[in-house]
Amino acid sequence: MRKLNINYSWLYDKIQEAYSLSSYYFGNGKSLLPLRYTLELTYRCNLNCSYCYVGKKNSKNELITQEWFNIIDQIPAFRLITLVGGEVLIRKDFKQILEKCLDKGKVNIVTNATLLNDELIKTFVDKKLLLLSVSIDGIGENHDRNRGHAGTFDKVVKNLEKLNQVKGNKKQPMLDIKTVVLDNNLDDLVEIYKLADYFGADFFTPAFLKESDLQQNGNLRETFGEEFYKINYPIKPYFDMEHFQDVFRQIRDLSKKSKTVIRFYPKFNPDDLNQIKKFYTEAKIKKVQDIYDPCLYPWANVLITPEGDIYPCLSYKVGNVRDIPIKDVWNGEKFIEFRRNLKRNKMFTSCQGCCQLKVKY
Repeated sequence: MRKLNINYSWLYDKIQEAYSLSSYYFGNGKSLLPLRYTLELTYRCNLNCSYCYVGKKNSKNELITQEWFNIIDQIPAFRLITLVGGEVLIRKDFKQILEKCLDKGKVNIVTNATLLNDELIKTFVDKKLLLLSVSIDGIGENHDRNRGHAGTFDKVVKNLEKLNQVKGNKKQPMLDIKTVVLDNNLDDLVEIYKLADYFGADFFTPAFLKESDLQQNGNLRETFGEEFYKINYPIKPYFDMEHFQDVFRQIRDLSKKSKTVIRFYPKFNPDDLNQIKKFYTEAKIKKVQDIYDPCLYPWANVLITPEGDIYPCLSYKVGNVRDIPIKDVWNGEKFIEFRRNLKRNKMFTSCQGCCQLKVKY
């Protein structure tokens, strides 16, 4: 019998879309409880990536272990829990938090993989972690420069080799190699894809930089109110587009003989590289609503920061878990009004470049 090759990323997107649609059209701003809970465990990180806005944040009031346990207890069964940072593995209680999450539902982790150890790898495999997303932003010293710390590339490769040894023929955790596309790593992208293929990665995810931290700037949101969503958000290519297309033609050809699926952030069609060129060209002259499909994200997803603040996506705080249960915030006044505004506007200008958006073309 022929083995069925399922694109789980595509499947999840379809599940999320189906889950959100009835609330989007008929909920008047209310929604079913989140399908996905993103828990931002810390802003702290052991690396210093120049292009990362998270590393520039500080938190002196991180949620302690028991507070995270209380949050996890509020998550219904059969949900997806995503653990992100900063660097999640930097927390001394990470394994405790992870195991609590794994007892609740499906879990995926985003990490730089430098702090992985044998105990954690065994837990990932034995407890069936759904997805491990690992950042590789260059080959060898180029990765190290982009990550701001010497020796990180070798550590990542070594830890991925350990993961494969322990995992053997088991399907989980699935592996996602994430790469921030930079002008200095275009020539490494083919080799990064080959590395992803070598490790049997399920996904290779190139992500494009946003040239402004507008989406994460809560102070601007408080200052400008609703006008925040209408602030002009320019976007332009920060790399040689023709070179990029040549590189990805090579990667696309390699992918035809590999199980490693290409997926872009934002969500371009990997089979149509002209789509990316059109996106950067037309983003200057088109309205954001004409570039992307309507966003359903806040109807199915919620983010909780290291200090317990609750966000739909953009830096618009709708509550804090230390003050009120998640379910009450989820369908509370602020969250409802945010969804209504988003649906009414179809898209906010400040959403430009968001990794969750799907390009129309």
